Amino acid sequence: MKLALLIAFALAVQVTFAFPAMPEWLPSILLPMVFVIGPPLFYPERRWPHAAFALGLAWDAVLEPVIGPGAIAWSVAAVVISYVIPLVTDRSPRAWVAFGALGTVIMVLTRHLALIPLGLPTAVTFRSLALTVLLTAGWCGLVGWLLALDLPTRWRAFRARKLR
Repeated sequence: MKLALLIAFALAVQVTFAFPAMPEWLPSILLPMVFVIGPPLFYPERRWPHAAFALGLAWDAVLEPVIGPGAIAWSVAAVVISYVIPLVTDRSPRAWVAFGALGTVIMVLTRHLALIPLGLPTAVTFRSLALTVLLTAGWCGLVGWLLALDLPTRWRAFRARKLR
């Protein structure tokens, strides 16, 4: 339930990124990408691509003109990431950046390919893809860095030292 609320919050923030008053580069950050690369980094089971399909359907319902291409793109990115992550033992923020970049490239290109048969316009240029990859990888790296800090454990240790 907590994960569903976090995903809903990320999608709501993603929608606000597209408001006219926001900088034009802000919608390039794919906030839900952390929910695609995070579970395979933490959990060994491979059930996450099914949840990524639901994430993609929610993405379609909120941000896309049709239902389907987002679900395809997010689930393909999740499947590839879930097969690549066990090959790497690194779980540092650098891994979050690398897998965030890989997942973003796969998601954007798959979404573009899924929209072509529908005759819907897609504006994927090398510049827009590079900007999206750079910003989303940075976002994923920030989340990985915050998780690596493990602030709740540090706070409990600080409080325990202070109480002595």
